[in-house]
Amino acid sequence: MSELNEDGTSAARNPLIWISLVVIGLIIFVLLSGDRDLRLPGADSGEAGEASTETLETATTAIASVEATTTIEGDGAAGTIERSLLVQPGMRAREYIKDLRDQGKPYPFAKIYEKAQNFMQEGSLADAHLLYFFAAREDHVPSIMKLAEMSDPTLFRAENALMDDADVIQAYKWYRKAADMGHQLASERVDGLQQWASNAAENGNPNARQLLLNFR
Repeated sequence: MSELNEDGTSAARNPLIWISLVVIGLIIFVLLSGDRDLRLPGADSGEAGEASTETLETATTAIASVEATTTIEGDGAAGTIERSLLVQPGMRAREYIKDLRDQGKPYPFAKIYEKAQNFMQEGSLADAHLLYFFAAREDHVPSIMKLAEMSDPTLFRAENALMDDADVIQAYKWYRKAADMGHQLASERVDGLQQWASNAAENGNPNARQLLLNFR
């Protein structure tokens, strides 16, 4: 008796069993309906085909609906599993940027930056980077500094960057842009990169040597 209860509980807990039963039943229904339509006296073959297709589409919709949401019951608890498609990296930022462009300037840079920060905190680096880049190209200094810091070899953190390694040339580019806009910290960071490059070039770092060409 205990084995019977255990099997019954296992079946109730496994939504795939119920999905399989529903799918099999719908397939049988489609096949029987299709045969019945084809045997209707006086029915045109094209009409029968359309009826069969409509029945199949209805069954397919029902199957998709069952697979999309499954209710699990057992031990007095019930829950719903909702399956949704994964969002591609950067897709949310692209949609947000499209909405911003549709609304037109002036852009709400404080809100954009905050949204990028939220993406960064949740680990959505592609979305965060796209928003920083969008705002930086519009001369938003905090976003410019963020992009520079993400590439700065003296501040680089792999968990906060899309790249595997720092990119001193990109860091210099963004720091230089902010410095030319009068940002004091950016000017100090440029000097820091020059010092770093001088030391790294002595150890044979090709990127450091390339960067030093900008200071001659």
